Amino acid sequence: MSKRVAVSALVASLILLGGGAPADTSLKSNETQASAQTRVLSVQQAIETALRNNPGLQASARDVLKARGAVNESRAAFLPTLSADLSLTHLDQGVTAQLGPETSQSITIVKQDQKSATVTAALPLDVFGLIGSAASLSEYQYVIARLEYNRQRNQLVQDVTVAFYDALRAEAFVAVATQAETNAQDRVRISETHLKAGTGTKFDVVRAQAELANARQSVVSARNRVALAHAALNRLLGLDQATPLKLEGGISETPQRSAPDLDAALQEAYKARPEVLQAETGIQAARKGYALASRSQLPSVGLAWNLQYTPDTGAFGRKSSWAAVARASVPIFDAGVATARRQQARASIEAAELGRQQAQEGVALDVRQALISYQDATDRLTVANAGLAQAEEAYRLAQVRYQAGVTLVPGGSPLLEISDAQTALTQAQTNRINALYDIETAFTRLMRALGRYAYNGGAEPGLPKPPTSQKHGANSK
Repeated sequence: MSKRVAVSALVASLILLGGGAPADTSLKSNETQASAQTRVLSVQQAIETALRNNPGLQASARDVLKARGAVNESRAAFLPTLSADLSLTHLDQGVTAQLGPETSQSITIVKQDQKSATVTAALPLDVFGLIGSAASLSEYQYVIARLEYNRQRNQLVQDVTVAFYDALRAEAFVAVATQAETNAQDRVRISETHLKAGTGTKFDVVRAQAELANARQSVVSARNRVALAHAALNRLLGLDQATPLKLEGGISETPQRSAPDLDAALQEAYKARPEVLQAETGIQAARKGYALASRSQLPSVGLAWNLQYTPDTGAFGRKSSWAAVARASVPIFDAGVATARRQQARASIEAAELGRQQAQEGVALDVRQALISYQDATDRLTVANAGLAQAEEAYRLAQVRYQAGVTLVPGGSPLLEISDAQTALTQAQTNRINALYDIETAFTRLMRALGRYAYNGGAEPGLPKPPTSQKHGANSK
């Protein structure tokens, strides 16, 4: 199959897949209005809401419609056109002639008021491929617009998923801070009991109360971070930022996901990432632009048929007439315009090829970073689990000693010992939460790096699946 046939087949499939109007490209729906009602969302529901409401994605969908209109406009240049022209002319005077010197009879040669109707049918003949090149160029631009929609979809799904997990992470930090506050309240109670029993000091009570105040401040800060995380998620969803959210679902305490090896991941990304496919399509568009520039000095050919009806022709004119016209227009001298256009087109091809190289290198870096981040988070979870188990046991033992009023080190402070244990426990819990959610966000970023969020299998403005054409799916590094 020739390159032109392969590309034409791909473009045709893209346009057929586009269907009519994009699926649900209406402006913000009613659900984007501010509401005091709490929105209950799972991560999948959050993604679906964002795909419906996100302004950036909707703007990209409008660009797809605009590009589709440009394709239809360029294709219309192949078709015949029909036009009509009506005119009414009033002359300063008509022209009459007398039939003889001895008669008063005269005839009108040219009437002072003249009416005319003309119908013209025209058909361009694309003998030298000028119209076809222009149409092909618009089709490539349409493909690029659809791939841009895919690129934004890929990014949006990642951003929404990461924002969703960041909000859950913030809520988990609230639970950690609340537990630390509860533990601080217990220490205040125990220190007051020891003071009343004569086995404690006023200093221990004051210190415990200070730790409780700090713990309460941590709870307030954690709740504020939840509010900010919800506002950030609402913005991506296209909802009012003050919309209350209740996030359902969670993450696995023992993630079992496996990541592909680097070579397989790179091959998949090169074939699926919209950025690479856009760059490939851009090269083909630039080459088509060069072909169009090269043909700008070739003749243009067309056929036309005219029908003219003039009821006020005068004495010797015909009321109706028609004419068939074959037209050829040959540019003789254009002052170097065509040469300049070819120079621009050659530069565009070179720039597009460099853009493909940059796109592939950027995708490769994305994939490497995502794989490293995922492996790093997985390794940190193993360490965090061990650290949390040790911190929980250390806190349990410190709590027992604190309640008994004894310390591990003779002469030490039971309150200081349990405070240190609480700090270590809070840090260990924080480390484990971060490791768990870092695994989810790193895996999400890996899926985006592979281009798996770009296509959805439906009649969206973007491609349902990545093209399989060798021309548009570069698989070389």
